[in-house]
Amino acid sequence: MAEQQKPFAPHGGHRARLRARFKAEGLSGFADHNALELLLFYSIPQRDTNELAHKLIAEFGSLSGVFDASLDALMHVDGVGETTAVLIKMMPELFAKYEQDKVKKNALILNSAQAAGEYLASLFVGKTKENLIAVCMNHKCKVTNTVTITEGTGDSTELNLRKIAEAAINSNASSVILAHNHPAGVAVPSAADVELTRHMILCLKNFDITVQDHFIIAGKDWFSMAASKRFSAMFE
Repeated sequence: MAEQQKPFAPHGGHRARLRARFKAEGLSGFADHNALELLLFYSIPQRDTNELAHKLIAEFGSLSGVFDASLDALMHVDGVGETTAVLIKMMPELFAKYEQDKVKKNALILNSAQAAGEYLASLFVGKTKENLIAVCMNHKCKVTNTVTITEGTGDSTELNLRKIAEAAINSNASSVILAHNHPAGVAVPSAADVELTRHMILCLKNFDITVQDHFIIAGKDWFSMAASKRFSAMFE
């Protein structure tokens, strides 16, 4: 009986080398297109993904731009089907869940602007719409819960206050840190952000809830209003 031939896999050797490189050194030495190419292996098993990785980065301007793109925008790129688009969009969301799970596991304490800023920035990875988040803490600044108050909606201040108060009470929190993102802007509070913060601080005092800070997040950049000389008096 003749030996059965294995199917020809023209890119098999390249894929094996890329996987071996990742296993040996992680992604730190990878070019952006190579990292994306490696990810695409898992949704496109039979085709060269290097060209598609280059195409996606060119289309959206950067690796982060690829992950921030909408499902519809991704699927308009030739070669990207629904499975690939979903895989790409899932990665930032999965990372955010990973960070939140670490908080539960490690009993995160946010007792400095640096610690809070780094944690909050991780929660907004991949968020392309404005979100408002409340981090609920006990008297020792230990995080008891992190709650998304609004997600891409323009809810009224009064409704937001009620949601924040409910989240804090349900989490047995004595204080909260607020954060929202500027998806296409800079990490600087607007006049409306300042007024909203003043209103929240005053109103939440009625529930014996202290607003410790309000962070504005833009990508990896963050701004702490409580750590700013211009706004710190609001939180005293």
